[in-house]
Amino acid sequence: MSTVLSLSRKWYSQALPARTRFEKGQYAYLSEKPLEELVKLARKIVGDTNDWKLFSNALWENNEWQKAHQLTQLAECLSDWCKKFCPQEAEIVTLKKWAASVRKEQFVGLIKGLGPRAYEQLLWYIDGVNSIKLDRHIANFLQNSLGPTVSEADGIAALKAVAKKMGISATNLDARIWDYMQAQANA
Repeated sequence: MSTVLSLSRKWYSQALPARTRFEKGQYAYLSEKPLEELVKLARKIVGDTNDWKLFSNALWENNEWQKAHQLTQLAECLSDWCKKFCPQEAEIVTLKKWAASVRKEQFVGLIKGLGPRAYEQLLWYIDGVNSIKLDRHIANFLQNSLGPTVSEADGIAALKAVAKKMGISATNLDARIWDYMQAQANA
């Protein structure tokens, strides 16, 4: 979901600890269907007005209405998939099944403004240990290392193969590349 929110987080100090807390079930107080509840909340706040600034202000106290609308559409899309394919399972379990079965081509175009990179980032958050988040750091690293003619899909596949050879998770390699590229930018 941070694809939609465009949060600026540091991997080791913020994102990784938050993910670890989430994976340990620290959010058990949430409803069984948090995606569905988010959609209901958005619809309640926005009502018939379709004024997504209202929802953006309620969530983040800003006017990023497009992100609020995209987040709602994404939650609705994922919630609908959960209901259709695994109605009796917890959403987090179903989302892992979604990540394993929905291809990039099926995702791209469902929600205006969310494309291939949003798909990759969703996979990264849902199935983090085997994913590479295709952000500007990874894209620049691939271009610098392999050249501009390598496709994003081939670059991601190459990085996953490298991670496997190194004996680390793809997500761990992603974090190391991010650190390296960040250091290069700050040098």
